[in-house]
Amino acid sequence: MIDPSTTRRIPKTARVLVSHAHGDHTGGFRYKGLKQSTPQTRDIHRALRDQRIGSFRALEIHSQLVVDDIRVKALDAGHMLGSAQFLIETPNTSILYTGDINCIDTLTTKAAEPEQCDILVIEATYGSPQYCFPTRETVYAEIVEWALETIKQGRIPCLHVYAAGKAQEVVRLFNVYTHLPVIVNPRLDGVNETYQKSGVHLDWFSSDSMDGKTILDKDPCVYLTTPSDRTHIGRRFSRGYATGWALSLNGRVTAFPLSSHADFGQLISFVKACDPKQVYIFTGFAEDLRRALGLKLGLDARTVPSYLQRTLAEDY
Repeated sequence: MIDPSTTRRIPKTARVLVSHAHGDHTGGFRYKGLKQSTPQTRDIHRALRDQRIGSFRALEIHSQLVVDDIRVKALDAGHMLGSAQFLIETPNTSILYTGDINCIDTLTTKAAEPEQCDILVIEATYGSPQYCFPTRETVYAEIVEWALETIKQGRIPCLHVYAAGKAQEVVRLFNVYTHLPVIVNPRLDGVNETYQKSGVHLDWFSSDSMDGKTILDKDPCVYLTTPSDRTHIGRRFSRGYATGWALSLNGRVTAFPLSSHADFGQLISFVKACDPKQVYIFTGFAEDLRRALGLKLGLDARTVPSYLQRTLAEDY
């Protein structure tokens, strides 16, 4: 079972695979039997949920497990630290399940790895032609320029970001391109520490630490928090959001199209590189992507009935 949303119907003898640590993919960690993910996915989930995970066996990127005559290999998904695709090879066919993927390098992740397969099961969060993201460098520059201009106006730039993945990329962004101290909601601390332990260098202060409180009171800085948090945000703060959905918000809020998902063009290129005979598409703009794959690549693609995917307003 891969990324089950519920454990009610999973047989006791099953093996559950979890692709990454965002809340809409971690239902499998509630399963009482054998669970597998990368160790980073487990650690991020524990940092966010404070949940003990028993019957766990780590599966590193590029390693594989064998069940009878089936081999399952974990490949980098590029979505966040520890995110994995699963290549399943049977005596008769090969199936690649992507989970959420990002197809370009970022400050904290490497691009998803395409793999030739017979059957491709792929997400389509931004699978519509309207979602074509600017270059990463362009978005990085826009975020930094907004933050510096906000500080010039005597205010604190506050970016709402997902606690796992996006937050760490933005911390790293300000570490690399500015000298501004980065203050974060305490919810981000444990995830930041997991990234640090895995070799992604981050400098930050928690808003509930003495240093963090002092800097927020007196010094120019950047504040990062989760999408739903309003607790620490007062009149001194200017809010912004970092999300791919910025392209459809029409300027209603300050938002930057920084996404940890592949956009429409990246998804088409990824499918082409995998060269599958059959494609199954789930989440997001699945029907739009299905039509595009037929027109552009001549592929027989089908959509999988959708399940609820979290939105910008929800907190991973």
